[in-house]
Amino acid sequence: MTRITKLVTNLKLNKRRMRKLSFACMVMLMGALFYNCEDAPSLTVPPAEYVTFEASSATVPVQLNGTGQIDIKVYSTREANAAMTFNVTVDESSSAVAASYTVPSSVMIPANSNEATLSVSFVDDGISNAGETLVLNLNSTESDVFTGGPITLNVVRDCPSDLAGTYIAVSNGSSTDGAPVNNPLVDFSYTVTVTQTDATSYTISDGVAGVYQDWYCVPYGYCFETEGNFTDTCGSLSGSWVEGFGSTINLTGTDNFDGTLTISWVNGFGDTATATYTKQ
Repeated sequence: MTRITKLVTNLKLNKRRMRKLSFACMVMLMGALFYNCEDAPSLTVPPAEYVTFEASSATVPVQLNGTGQIDIKVYSTREANAAMTFNVTVDESSSAVAASYTVPSSVMIPANSNEATLSVSFVDDGISNAGETLVLNLNSTESDVFTGGPITLNVVRDCPSDLAGTYIAVSNGSSTDGAPVNNPLVDFSYTVTVTQTDATSYTISDGVAGVYQDWYCVPYGYCFETEGNFTDTCGSLSGSWVEGFGSTINLTGTDNFDGTLTISWVNGFGDTATATYTKQ
């Protein structure tokens, strides 16, 4: 393309831009001429008041056989000359039982402030290991005051866990395979190490406590340990992992709070065993 051709092209493009700009200016001018002043925001009437919880959800740990508490901030869009009080109600969708919580019936934002604190307390009464929910609503009796959505408090039991150590596991179980000689297995003893990986999670040096080696070492060469795992939720144990044959093992169990654990597992083939772990 020659320089003259480029110049002509640029001139054409500039004309098109000028036409678009002129059209936009006309639209803006017409909008200004037909604007209804009654639709304009008021410069003298303040905006409606809006009050809301600081968040839509929060987690509250409650100590095992103990208590817990949470302080929830409540905010308004502006400061008022007088104190404002808002009703607090428990939503019927809550799963927490009434005996487990204490919720004030109202919360007050002081004069010349735009925030308040709502304190909710809990006791470990009727709180399951799976946890509960407490859903709170904020309500106003004033027609010109609007409130935000509810806050969902996820109530969980805060249980200390200290299960790491060396254990003697005594297993009883049965295999669905025809190869094992010791089937069903009776009082099979094996030493395992339980290692803590975080506050409530653990690994087991051999998740099946030697049972696979007893059953499947000779016929299939399964002569090695396979690490297992579990999570301790207030004495309730659960875990899963994939073993050497490619099947998933699911573990369940309990902390007996006497230095022993009762652990059961089942694999995808239907093999199963239950063991008593005694801490050394």
